[in-house]
Amino acid sequence: MAESNPMRWVVLSLVGAGLFAIGIVTVVNRATESAMAKAKADVAADFDRIDKRGTPLLDATAAVAAPFIADVGAGRYAAAYARLAAPYRQVVSLEAFARACRASPVLSGARAVTLTEVREQTAAGARTLEARGVLDTTAGGVPASFVFLHEADGPRVLVVSLGGVPVLQGLVAAAR
Repeated sequence: MAESNPMRWVVLSLVGAGLFAIGIVTVVNRATESAMAKAKADVAADFDRIDKRGTPLLDATAAVAAPFIADVGAGRYAAAYARLAAPYRQVVSLEAFARACRASPVLSGARAVTLTEVREQTAAGARTLEARGVLDTTAGGVPASFVFLHEADGPRVLVVSLGGVPVLQGLVAAAR
């Protein structure tokens, strides 16, 4: 009978352990790559959906802000005034609103607005939406922000700020 060589068993054990380790690493790498590919596809699909359809709050505020700015820039103050929140219209008359719009060269030269983010705040049953974006004017782009009140028929404009300065606000009676 042939003698058993202990070194042969050590070498075979090491080769077997190495092959087992390589197999485990290969299986783990494949599972990791598969999970990462699925996660990347899911994220890409989410971004594609958001790019194509936006978010519901952003869409709702943009659906008010875009025609509001288009009307103000075109001098259709009565149409823009109708998109204002009830508290604004209670404090500021149509004539005072039109005067404020004409007094701002940026607003009177407004062509379009693109909202890029919106934030919702609620407290004691009240709900506001704050949206930020860029106002396209004849003078170039201007940072713009809007505060909307959520009324029964959707969001309505309460405050418009350009470059961080409120230019239209229905919060003070002195605006009349």
